[in-house]
Amino acid sequence: MINTLLGLTVDTETMRPHLAGTTGGLSGPAIRPVAVRCVYQVYAAMRAGAVRQVPILGMGGITSGRDALEFVLAGASGVALGTVLFNDPGAPLRVLDELESALAARDFTSLQQAIGRAHPTN
Repeated sequence: MINTLLGLTVDTETMRPHLAGTTGGLSGPAIRPVAVRCVYQVYAAMRAGAVRQVPILGMGGITSGRDALEFVLAGASGVALGTVLFNDPGAPLRVLDELESALAARDFTSLQQAIGRAHPTN
């Protein structure tokens, strides 16, 4: 649904773009709110019957179990990690442990129970 967003910064001293290629990619935690919105909107469209129902994989800025839970509550049935792996190769196991704890703290006994819970009920 979302990938790296194009970004541009300008050096105010040289008055030229910082990157030789002019634009660069914005990814990681900065794009998480955009990615969560995308998941939320697609899940809502599937519930309304506007599009075929398929599993949604949430990705974009996940660095913790709490971030992963946010995607699940928006409608993702699974999540994937990207940028965080550059600095934390152990992130998948840590995020899984944190997600399991976050689910238990909210009295969910399975991930399935949490999927889409941020949406209003009919």
